[in-house]
Amino acid sequence: MTLIVAVVVLAGFVSMMTQAMAQSMNFKLVSMIEKVERVKVTQTEGVIIGVLDRKGLSIFDNGEIATTSCRGTFDSKKGFQGYSSMLFEDGSTLVMFWKGPTSQSRPAGGKFWEYTMATEYVEGSGRFKGIKGNGTFTGKEPQWDPDYKAKGFALYEFTGTYTLPSK
Repeated sequence: MTLIVAVVVLAGFVSMMTQAMAQSMNFKLVSMIEKVERVKVTQTEGVIIGVLDRKGLSIFDNGEIATTSCRGTFDSKKGFQGYSSMLFEDGSTLVMFWKGPTSQSRPAGGKFWEYTMATEYVEGSGRFKGIKGNGTFTGKEPQWDPDYKAKGFALYEFTGTYTLPSK
């Protein structure tokens, strides 16, 4: 019985330590579509698939900026997925995988299309080497300006937590 209690207490302690070591990461990304290719799926009604390339700047809560490239695929019936790669001034990199939408809102007459995406850290270098964790992107795209809508301008807000290996 003492052994069982000790294991339960130890498991709880390890869990608390892991949670205590988790750090938060929050940033905003402003980006636009640099390239997009779309094709209609034949023999279907309204299904379009494609690839896209977005570029932008990620601005972190601490004021740091990273150049960001987002590349992904989309399917008008199944959603979208892809990777965001960030390059920081100190040479560190961070790669995230995203998939969505996990929720979306496109109200009639609305000024924005809003959606969320699930995100996980894939890899990092420099100060992000060995990163693990996940988060959520919330996207907001203007719908009232045809030029900005056509160029795919978007604001993404990311919130997440991560851990790094012990040194």
